[in-house]
Amino acid sequence: MTVNFGVVLLFLVACLAPYLSPSYFWPISFITLGFPFLLLLLVLFFICWLVFDYRYALLPLIALLLGWKSISSFIAFNMPATDKQVVNNPDNLNVMSYNVSQFGLYREKDSKYTRQAMFALIKKQQLDIACFQDFYTSEKKNDFNNREDISREMQLPYRYFSSDFNRDGMQHWGSIIFSRYPIIAADKVKMSAGPKSESLIYADIVRNGDTIRIINMHLESYRFNQKDYYSIEKIKKQEDTGLVATKGIVQKMRDAYIRRSQQADIVGDFIKQSPYPVIVCGDFNDTPASYTYFTIKGQLQDAFLKKGSGIGRTFGGLAPTLRIDYIFVDPGFRVNSFRKINSDLSDHYPVMVNLSTSGSAKAQVEVSK
Repeated sequence: MTVNFGVVLLFLVACLAPYLSPSYFWPISFITLGFPFLLLLLVLFFICWLVFDYRYALLPLIALLLGWKSISSFIAFNMPATDKQVVNNPDNLNVMSYNVSQFGLYREKDSKYTRQAMFALIKKQQLDIACFQDFYTSEKKNDFNNREDISREMQLPYRYFSSDFNRDGMQHWGSIIFSRYPIIAADKVKMSAGPKSESLIYADIVRNGDTIRIINMHLESYRFNQKDYYSIEKIKKQEDTGLVATKGIVQKMRDAYIRRSQQADIVGDFIKQSPYPVIVCGDFNDTPASYTYFTIKGQLQDAFLKKGSGIGRTFGGLAPTLRIDYIFVDPGFRVNSFRKINSDLSDHYPVMVNLSTSGSAKAQVEVSK
């Protein structure tokens, strides 16, 4: 019973994450990272108590009910989509969000082939809007001008690129929005100070007389290096107590949680001020149980929760429960389908939605005009 009570306490603390910024209490972020395991333990306790002594089942049941907001953001309670459910109406909007990991730029041997495979995957989706994070492009001779190549090959002629980092004004890194439809305004907003900070970018597109704001971002990562990943693997395999390694890893995670919460506040305010219906894409580097998730989502629809199923893992490393890549849409849009593409070309999986514009979204556009 003592263990059950401890799990309930940690679970309820994790459920406070939507309301408590890591800037004020950063340990809560470490607890939310374990949210899926705490949830699983609570369900197991509930089932066991029902079998052995139903009176004690009330404790985990109450905790599950109190934590429903976090549970319902973590799990999509829909049946897996079939090919027949994928909507191909040409009047609808196909949107992809994808952390492309610089198209394999730093892979030792196969970066050229990784890029070719990623291009083929993206082209196959017949996108109207593509939001890429960790994007690389270059104007150097014998290098890859990914901006121009994607616009040409994917028939996405309009784009806006943050170019947050560059080398000699020729090689560029950042986030980018590609569009099949004209962009009438675009800009970037710095989400935090410092030379390594990235930008939120937005592009206002006009489609069938409607204006829609596309927002794309890549929030603060843990900035783990190869040594950190090696230490994590040793700890996971119990080859090392990890006392020295853990200290540095925890500090990096703490700093990232705090900075992401500050970035989330900026992004959330920016979304609220939009004069147009929004489609928000990004690699948040945070889970659906986090302050970051709830602050940015606000009143928007999480496309995965509308049409996805299960827990929707989007990151291939570290843990099997990490959904950190999202597409949120204005309530005026109808989410027709959601799809995650299981591809190991990047350490992130691309996510896609098919949207249609309902009358309410068009009404919002008319009011904004």
